[in-house]
Amino acid sequence: MVRLYQGDFNKLSTYSEDPSSLLRYFTKKGFDLIHVINLNGARSGEFEQGPNYKLIRSLIEESNKWRVKIQLGGGLRTEKIIKKLLDLGLFKAIIGTLAIQDQLLFQRLLDNYKNDIIVALDFQNNAISTHGWLKDSYIGLTTLFTQFESQGAVEFLVTDISRDGTLSGPNLKMYKALSKIKNIDTMLIAAGGIGNLRDVKKCLKYTDGVVIGKALYDNKININDLFKLKLEYNPTNLTRRVIPCLDVKDGRVVKGVQFNNLKDSGDPVALAQFYNKEGADELVFLDISATLEDRDSMIPIIKKVAEEVYIPFTVGGGIRNLTDVRRIIKAGAEKVSINTAAVKNPKLIRESAKKFGSQSIVVAIDVKQKGSGWEVYIKSGTEPTGLDGITWAKKIVDYGAGELLVTSMDRDGTQSGYDLCLIRELCKAVSVPVIASGGAGTYDHFYNALNMGAEAVLAASLFHKRLMLIRDLKRYLLKKGIQVRI
Repeated sequence: MVRLYQGDFNKLSTYSEDPSSLLRYFTKKGFDLIHVINLNGARSGEFEQGPNYKLIRSLIEESNKWRVKIQLGGGLRTEKIIKKLLDLGLFKAIIGTLAIQDQLLFQRLLDNYKNDIIVALDFQNNAISTHGWLKDSYIGLTTLFTQFESQGAVEFLVTDISRDGTLSGPNLKMYKALSKIKNIDTMLIAAGGIGNLRDVKKCLKYTDGVVIGKALYDNKININDLFKLKLEYNPTNLTRRVIPCLDVKDGRVVKGVQFNNLKDSGDPVALAQFYNKEGADELVFLDISATLEDRDSMIPIIKKVAEEVYIPFTVGGGIRNLTDVRRIIKAGAEKVSINTAAVKNPKLIRESAKKFGSQSIVVAIDVKQKGSGWEVYIKSGTEPTGLDGITWAKKIVDYGAGELLVTSMDRDGTQSGYDLCLIRELCKAVSVPVIASGGAGTYDHFYNALNMGAEAVLAASLFHKRLMLIRDLKRYLLKKGIQVRI
């Protein structure tokens, strides 16, 4: 993985010899769209014959496993290769030189793949450059932008070559000008010169997206701060999540009703593999006896799951201090879920969020209805705390929790529906995503919880017993207007 300075191959910086590990790293950090440019292809015009083809194929295949999206450019100059990559699972193809060189082919691509195409306009001194920035087309940026838009292009990537890799700031004047002339539905992505988080925010005043490269690799932008900004501009990540929960006891997945009468539901690794193929967005593992037995969480199982599945997963149970958090994340989990320890020592949330980022810290809240409110329980639902659920949720968000996993103990395992009043009040009270848990039994139950404001829905026995398949649930939610990944 390399970065250039103003497109100059003689000013090349190498950041990684393993692009696949970078893809996985960014995915684990919560990012779902990766920008890839084949620099050799951009200059030579050769793609399948070029040195990067096998690597690019493997990245696309890997992205499908992780369900992260890749937009790719550089040397895409035939319909055959564009179709081949899209069929392989590429999210969007970025074309630049082709659009200027072959107008008939460009129009055919727009007619056939309109929503799969991003048009790249790379400019110096307001004139468009082609062939990996080696040739000058002598055509003005706004002229081509307007022309391509009239032909049906709906998304543009606009790069100021003179600022690329310089960290000197974006060309805001140009993006502002384009934002005034573009159609309301046209998407505009900025690239070139991004040096810090302020630059990103400034760009987003006029554009719909920003490509960030050198500033991230040179640590000019902290990845956790960038993720927070992503949530600020898009708090639901455009999609809602469906999450199976695997309660683990003595190395086996179990499930009961209202935290009692536990029955065996299978091997955790095998179930994780099944849900990975089935279309789950994430997994949650809760070692439900670790805290009661005062022992460490299930590290061997975590390591095995990390080797076998590609979707992010959260682990909770037996977390007492920062060392426990570190061990679980090091073993392969993307997030930790803290419950009892958060009540006993709320500072642990702040310390963990500071060390690993708020996006990695989930606080689980188990509640029972008490009067007009809800009381918080700890130690796998065996000990009441006297804490009000809504008040407690506000407090832990202030401490740095990045997400709340809220379970209605009254509804748990009953398949009678989520506690919608609880979900509504929580979503009104806090600014972080809420995962609804406890009571799912029908398609409508999931829809109602998401419609009430939950960012994700969690269920266990319904999925474990195959009473409902995740893919079928997602199709239902899509028909009801809820955005989910298929």
